[in-house]
Amino acid sequence: MLKRFRVNNFKSLLNFEFAPLGLNLLVGPNNAGKTNLCSALRFLGLSSLTSLEQAVFNSVGEGWNLTNSHVSGVSEVEFEADCTLAYDDQPLEYSYKLKLSVNTEKVAGQQQIEVAEETLAVTGGPFQHTLLLQNRKGQSRLLHEEGFVQHRSGAPYYVETHAPGDATMLSRLYELKDNPRASLFKRYLRSWLYFNLSPDALRSPEVLREYAFLRHDGANLGRAMFALHNEKPRLEKKVIELLKPLEPKLDLFSYSSPDPEHVYMFLEDEKGRRFGMRSMSDGTLRFLAMAYLLVMLEETAVDGGLRPLIVIEEPENGLYVGHLKPMLQRIDPSGSKGQFIFTSHSPYFVDLFDSCIEGIHVIKPGIPSSVLSKPDPAKLSKLVEEMPLGELHFRELLG
Repeated sequence: MLKRFRVNNFKSLLNFEFAPLGLNLLVGPNNAGKTNLCSALRFLGLSSLTSLEQAVFNSVGEGWNLTNSHVSGVSEVEFEADCTLAYDDQPLEYSYKLKLSVNTEKVAGQQQIEVAEETLAVTGGPFQHTLLLQNRKGQSRLLHEEGFVQHRSGAPYYVETHAPGDATMLSRLYELKDNPRASLFKRYLRSWLYFNLSPDALRSPEVLREYAFLRHDGANLGRAMFALHNEKPRLEKKVIELLKPLEPKLDLFSYSSPDPEHVYMFLEDEKGRRFGMRSMSDGTLRFLAMAYLLVMLEETAVDGGLRPLIVIEEPENGLYVGHLKPMLQRIDPSGSKGQFIFTSHSPYFVDLFDSCIEGIHVIKPGIPSSVLSKPDPAKLSKLVEEMPLGELHFRELLG
C-alpha cells in the first residue's frame, strides 16, 4: 500500500507530497494540478516497465516541457514513494527514490532525461533501512538478499553492475531467487493502473495482445470480457449484476470472434435478442469498464497477490452519478484490496464521499507550484451537517 508519494519539479508540482488512503478523491478547479499528480504517479509506475522516454510519452503525451516552467536553472526531477508490502506474510517498509537529470537543451523537440540517482531501501525483519539497490549515473549495485539474510553478521553482500542511463535499474531487474524483495517492489509499481476512459476506445473490437488488462483509455474491453466469459464465468455474472440497474434488459453477454485480432461483444436479453456495443451509452460503457475492474480486484489477486493503485479520472462523465454510489460502497476504504484515486469536478460525485471524508484531497493552482490541502475531518463533518459535501465543493469551502 502506498503511504507517501513525493514529486519535485514535475510539471506544476514542486516539492509536492501526497499521502493516499484506500479510497481517495482529488478535487480542484481546472489546471490546478490534479492530472499532473496522476501523470506523475503513472510515470513512476511505467518507469518500472519501459525506458524513461517511453514512460514520459505514455504518461504526459509529450517529451518536452516536463519540468516546472516557473523555475529556471533546475534540471532535476525527483520522485519518492514509501509503501508497505508483505513478503512471506511479513510486512516490509519500502522507500524508493528516483532522481532524473533533464537536459533542458532540447534535441529534436525532446527533453533528454536520464537517471541521476536511484535507491530502494527496505526495513523489516533482518533489514534496517537496508539498500536493496543503488544506482548513481549508471554505476549500480544490487544486494544479494538471501546471502545477507543467511550471513547478516558480516557486511552486506552487493553485486556491482552497470545500468544504462535511459532506464531505471528497477526496470532492468531480473526476478531471481537472490533478490525476491526488490522484485516484489518492482511488481508492485508495475501493478499501478491509470484510466481515462474513452467511449470510442471502449467500443473498439480490436484485440491488443500486449495488454493483459484494459488499456488506459479502456481499449481491449471486449477481449478482457471475453477472457472473463471463458475463464471465470462466475465473475462475469457479478459484472452483469452491477450493470443491470443501467441496462435492465441485460441477461447475459455473448461474443463473436471472427478472427484472432477482433472480439465483438453483445448484450442479450432473456429472449436472446442481441444488442451491440453501439446501443450502449457512453456512460454505460464507462460504468461497464469500472465494474469489470472492481470485480477483478475484489475476486482475484493481481500479479501474485499484490493490491494495486488504481487511478480513474472523472468517472461520472456521461453517467447518472447515483449509479456510482453502490460501486463506491464496494471499495474497502482501508485499501486492503487495492487503493483507488478518483478525480472529479462534479458536486454530485463529491457528495458520495460523505462517509469517507478522510480521503478528500483539495488541489489548488499556484505559482510556482500547485498546492495540496487536506480538509480537517472533524471540521468537515460539522460543515456537512449544514450543507452537502458537493455544495461545499461548489462554494470552494472544502479547503
